[in-house]
Formats: sequence, structure tokens, C-alpha cells
Amino acid sequence: MNVQMRTVGQRDTDRAIRAIEEYSAARFPPDVKVEISGAALVEGSLNQQVVKSQLRSLPLSLLFVFVTLSLFYRSGWAGLIGIAPLCVSILINFGVMGAFGIKLNIGTALVASVAIGIGIDYMIHYMAAYHREYLKHTDKKVFLKRTYLTSGKAIIFNAASVGLGFAVLAFSQFNILAQLGLLLALTMATSSLVSLTLLPVLLTMTNPAFIRRPLPSDRTQTNSEASK
Repeated sequence: MNVQMRTVGQRDTDRAIRAIEEYSAARFPPDVKVEISGAALVEGSLNQQVVKSQLRSLPLSLLFVFVTLSLFYRSGWAGLIGIAPLCVSILINFGVMGAFGIKLNIGTALVASVAIGIGIDYMIHYMAAYHREYLKHTDKKVFLKRTYLTSGKAIIFNAASVGLGFAVLAFSQFNILAQLGLLLALTMATSSLVSLTLLPVLLTMTNPAFIRRPLPSDRTQTNSEASK
């Protein structure tokens, strides 16, 4: 028997499979074996594996970011402050998916990992500029302005150009591809916005020691400039 469904969601497919299993268990004789197969089961198994692997990889990716920043700046605060904007961007992504009924599938499950890859770029870019300008200027207004004029402008231009490129996928007739394009464009916007708002607030309020402490690369650059 071939059953064609009018829905495309995995949740509806799973509900139909359970109904078939319950019906066959209640109505068919014990010596009759009913097996359910088809593309829906293959797609469902694939979706489950991809979703599970992505959800498992998120904490691991955040841990790698935390360790990398902690080692580079020689401070655990750097790792904690660095992953905070990433967590906010990921939460916004899942919140939008829940609000608009976008289901977790092969395409949308990848967005959270992409958000970490995109967000870490913006976050490191801004944190490095913040640290560099903080060591150069004693006036808080001056170094914050310099930070936004250098890294802030670059982050905005990059997010706008790449985000609009992904947004074109929203016009695709393939639903998964259209949702992927919209979510990726949203991730570009949220990750850049959080890096330019939440990150400077955290750095200014906590004023961590790793921001006030010159790195070996900063000393090398200072000596090079002094020799010139």
C-alpha cells in the first residue's frame, strides 16, 4: 500500500507512522507482519541524525571558542565574555524559528553552527580592536569611538553584504533552502549587532584585566614602532 501525504513536516509524518503502527497492531492477525518503509522514513532518520549531531556539536564548539580565547588572552574572563554574544545570537535564531513555526530540519539545523562561525569572526575582530585602542588611548570616549570607526564599520559592511547575499535564497521555491537563506541573513544581522552592542557593554562594565594587559604581540609592535 502506497500512502501519499499532503504535508511536508517530519512531525506529521511521525504521527502518521505511529497511527499506522497502532492500527496494524490492533487490527491485523498476529501472524501478519506489517513493515513501514519509503522515503519518509529515510528522510526522518536523516533529519534526526543531523539534528542530534548539530545539537551535540554546539556545546563543543562553544567550548573550543572559550578555550581558544582564554589561551590567547591568558584569562578565563576573555572566554566567557567571548561566548556570551554567540549564545545570544543562537538563542535569537531558535526563538525566531519557534515564533514563525520554522521546523528543525537538515537545512535549519545547520544555522546554529554557522552562527558560531560567523559570530566568532565579528567578536574577535571587535575585541582585538577594543584591546588595541584601549592601550593606545586613556580617554574612554576616544578609544570607543576609534574602535567603532575601525572594526565597527568593517563588521557592518561585511554583515550587510554577506547577509544580503544569503537573503537572495529566500526567493527559492525550495522551502528548506528559502528558510536557510532567511535564517542565515538573520544570523548575520544578529551576530554583528550583538558584537557591536553587548560585547562593548560587557567589556566596559567588567573592565577585565586582559584588556588592560598588553600582549606579547603588542609589545613587539610597540618596539617596532619605537625603532622606526
